[in-house]
Amino acid sequence: MQSVFYVRPAQREQVETTVTLHASDRPVLLGTIVGDDGKPLANALAVLYASGGAQPDTVAGVTCSDALGRFVFGPLEPGVLYQVSIHADTMLRRTLEQPEE
Repeated sequence: MQSVFYVRPAQREQVETTVTLHASDRPVLLGTIVGDDGKPLANALAVLYASGGAQPDTVAGVTCSDALGRFVFGPLEPGVLYQVSIHADTMLRRTLEQPEE
């Protein structure tokens, strides 16, 4: 089910609404990214490609995982072949300060 609406609140305004969800047949991809240790990886890059057509793969979506490693793409087109590529940089980084001459 899905619903979309916009709101632009004014200063000192309290906005109340009721949202009615309408059924949708479009699929959604939900996932969780974890490291070798089984712990969620935050800020991992997830890239969704539409594949299998006459054209080269095209980027259909890009997102980063949240603090719990979760990501979502959707709504997707039924029957389309998708490829998901996950990129996580887990290297520790530091800056080496050079003395001034």
